[in-house]
Amino acid sequence: MNIGIVGAGTVGSVLAQTFAQGDHQVKLSRHSGAASLAPRRAEFSPQVSFVEVAEALQQPIVIMAVPFEQAPAVLKTVPDFDQRIVIDVTNQFTADFKKINTAPLTGSEVIAQAATNARVIKAFNTLPPDFMTGQVTGPGRRVLFYAGDDVAAKKAFAALVRPLNFRPVNLGKLRHGGSVMQVGGGLGNTHFVQIDE
Repeated sequence: MNIGIVGAGTVGSVLAQTFAQGDHQVKLSRHSGAASLAPRRAEFSPQVSFVEVAEALQQPIVIMAVPFEQAPAVLKTVPDFDQRIVIDVTNQFTADFKKINTAPLTGSEVIAQAATNARVIKAFNTLPPDFMTGQVTGPGRRVLFYAGDDVAAKKAFAALVRPLNFRPVNLGKLRHGGSVMQVGGGLGNTHFVQIDE
């Protein structure tokens, strides 16, 4: 699977490495261009390539790992996502960590409105970056909460992350599931491990 990631900060970089563990080709991008990532080549596996944002946005699965305030404008550069999956990992913070009020919508509903004809999945934003790899100390799998309005997209997402040692937990639609995952929703900065009994 080709996976595009928009944003090469801490979260985007960790997720690039995470998905490169599977049988995926990851296309990592940032606003300052692919060339700006070249000095970091040694940080990433060969399955991670550096591309322009426009190319990352055209992949079958697109991960939005830019600041929340920037995400809608980036997504609106694509006229039609043609039912491709967009994974929203953003949190509603300003650059100086002030909460952004998106009421009456959840943050992911704002993202979904900007991503025309995309199937949006909210995921990863509750985990601290160190826990986004799926790895755990000892037995068990990393619990990964997710939400979305499209049932088929959610099944595809769960199948995508399960082999990476995640235990995906469906929290329902973006309205409810997104509300408990976003800033102030109760699940932020949590990290659980499922142990099989």
